[in-house]
Amino acid sequence: MEGSFRSIMHLSYRDYRTIPEELRRAGSDEIDEIYLKENLIHTLPDWFFVKMSHLRFLCLAGNMIDSLPNQIGHLECLETLDLSENSLHRLPHTVGRLKRLTKLLLNGNYIQQLPSEIGQLRKLEVLEIRKNRITNIPLQLSQCVSLEDLLMDDNPGLVSIPTRLFNLPALSYVSAERCNLFQLPFYINTSTLSFVLLFSDNRSLTHCPLALERFAQPDYDAMEDKMKRIKNPPCYRQIRCSAVPYLLNLPSELTQLRSRQKVRIVPSSLLATALRAVSQCKLRLDSLEKFGLPQCLTKRLQEGPVACCASVPCGRDIFIEAVLALVKRREYARNFILSVLFCSKLCADRWFQYNCDTYEELSWELPN
Repeated sequence: MEGSFRSIMHLSYRDYRTIPEELRRAGSDEIDEIYLKENLIHTLPDWFFVKMSHLRFLCLAGNMIDSLPNQIGHLECLETLDLSENSLHRLPHTVGRLKRLTKLLLNGNYIQQLPSEIGQLRKLEVLEIRKNRITNIPLQLSQCVSLEDLLMDDNPGLVSIPTRLFNLPALSYVSAERCNLFQLPFYINTSTLSFVLLFSDNRSLTHCPLALERFAQPDYDAMEDKMKRIKNPPCYRQIRCSAVPYLLNLPSELTQLRSRQKVRIVPSSLLATALRAVSQCKLRLDSLEKFGLPQCLTKRLQEGPVACCASVPCGRDIFIEAVLALVKRREYARNFILSVLFCSKLCADRWFQYNCDTYEELSWELPN
């Protein structure tokens, strides 16, 4: 019983300015969890990472820590690390050594970018990076195959999320409200995703991919104000829809966009065929560079397909060319635009054959 009692150290709300020396004198093997919440700690001493190498739970939320030393990687037994409400600007690359980590809480810091090594955390289940200064999410995070909850709210510089993240096998909760998202993914894991919060105060969104329709809550006041708010960035493919007075943002990877009403039956390009064939091999992201493929091919394979064909019997991966349809639900009195991608006119026609009573098709064109 004594060993069990000593396994947890509650040292929160004590105005500590440094890690208390009593931890240094304590037997590291007898301490599993440490709570040092809401103190005045600025730095972590070197001895801490040696003495506490067996630590499983560490809460340092609400302190004044502005940087983490590389030695954080020595805490290889950590399962939960809470660094919320500090002054961190970055994470060291050695965070990738925390192989047992299941929860990483970084809310309320000043972090601009996560290290690519975060993709090495194969057991990570919860990542919270709300209220930071994140501008992009590393593609390597899509290698965290155990990730279930991804919370990214209140990062005003965040304009997009890699599509691969929405296809993680266990992902169930994604939240990125009050950011500045210009685009949402077309390709999502519909079997596990239960909660998707992306629509509140992301006023630069111009349309909703059909795959995310069930999570959408149209904000018509925001939609009517888009003409003043949206400054379309050049990194997106833009189209004009007759139903709304602003341009719609689509992935720049879609170099060939065709309308169902105008397209003829055109065979897939050699590049599109090659991308689909290689993607079916399910190669690891970090192994693609070894094959010596052209950079354009390697980059597209690393990022993964933009979408899969919305026609259920088909489901072919879409990388660079697609038939685009814009629709709205017939019962909506006002325009809430949904976007749908197909691999061919045949698939598009088949989809409309079964959904024409539910959706009204809208015309679109490429801007001059």
